[in-house]
Amino acid sequence: MRKPKEREDLLYRNINASAFCLKRRPDVRSRLVDGELVVLDREAGFIHQLNKTATYIWQQCDGQHTAAAIADRVCDVFEVDESTALSDVLEILRRLQDLNLLENTEDANKNRKGVSYHV
Repeated sequence: MRKPKEREDLLYRNINASAFCLKRRPDVRSRLVDGELVVLDREAGFIHQLNKTATYIWQQCDGQHTAAAIADRVCDVFEVDESTALSDVLEILRRLQDLNLLENTEDANKNRKGVSYHV
C-alpha cells in the first residue's frame, strides 16, 4: 500500500499529466542515428542527443497527446509500470521544455481560460 504522501504525489502528477499537450517546436530539426535521435536547435546553437526512451517520447510530442497518454504508451512499449512511466515522461518533458524544444498547444488550453499548466 502506498503512503499518503506518495498517493498525493501520484494524484498530482496524474492530474498535471492530463492537463496539457506539448508539441515539438517547428523550427527544430531531428534525425535518427543508430536508434537515437539527434536534435538540432539552430536558434539556440545546440545539438542534443536523445536516448531511446527520450526519442520515443519526443516522437509522441505532436500536440495531440497528453503526458498521461504518452506515459500509457511508454508502459506498453518499454514494459514498465504506470508510476515509473509517468515519472519518466514528466521528467523528460520537463527537460525538453527547459531546453525550449517543446511548446504548448493552444488547442489543449483553449477551454481552460485563466488556468496555467506547467510541465
